[in-house]
Amino acid sequence: MPLCKNCGSRISKFDKDICPICGTRNPLEGVTSETIEITSEIQLGNSEFKNYHFTNRKVACLLFATLGIFGLGFYYAKFKRIALYWLIANLIIIGGFGSLFAFVTPLGILWGYLIPLIVAYVINIGVGLYFLFKGNIKDGSGEFMH
Repeated sequence: MPLCKNCGSRISKFDKDICPICGTRNPLEGVTSETIEITSEIQLGNSEFKNYHFTNRKVACLLFATLGIFGLGFYYAKFKRIALYWLIANLIIIGGFGSLFAFVTPLGILWGYLIPLIVAYVINIGVGLYFLFKGNIKDGSGEFMH
């Protein structure tokens, strides 16, 4: 709502002649009640809209299912810091627990590294399915994923 130029109180646009609060004549000097058509003002061919790419949930889920161990699903969803943490966490799960299982338990080297790799892969598929089936999820830039 516009404000009166004299008293600063909120008045409607219909009170153009006299302010109902203080009685000032022409309290809305310089304020017009004209409307414009907004759709004619926005030009989608503008360079601001040209280089913008929406993030897709299906692509994010596919990246988690295939290369999620490297954090590419989070990187695609524009969560770069989380992608780095995800890579480090997966390396700790596979490398750290794999070494522990390979050398401490009688499973052997192959099964020692294969079990943590399968666990990390299942976790990555679960996160990918979360991105796919979650209702309204936003990417790292605050835009809704399509």
